[in-house]
Amino acid sequence: MYEFLTGTVVEITPSYIVLENQGVGYLVYCANPFRYEENTETKIFVYQAVRENSITLYGFKTSSEKKLFLKLLDVSGIGPKSALAILANDDNRGLVFAIDNDDDKYLTKFQGLGRKQQNRLYLI
Repeated sequence: MYEFLTGTVVEITPSYIVLENQGVGYLVYCANPFRYEENTETKIFVYQAVRENSITLYGFKTSSEKKLFLKLLDVSGIGPKSALAILANDDNRGLVFAIDNDDDKYLTKFQGLGRKQQNRLYLI
């Protein structure tokens, strides 16, 4: 398991970046890839998802953002893509506050987050 990668951002798309490290280009899905700058060296905290037919890297600007992503994955019905969509909001403090205070109104703004998942979020 990887904790982070350090390298040069060589490509930015709406859903991922390509990070070059010692001649290898890593495709890393991010909540908001445009937070990174092309042709700059950066450190990206990563989560490696291994599935039957794929190995995927998900990247985060900070360690705390990665930890929140991992907490979201603990909720039944929320996978990596849904968790990234939730984190794309960039208001992680607001998300944590909403979970801690059972704020249904805040959580309903996340598409695909049903009532069951909202209730499960309150347990994390």
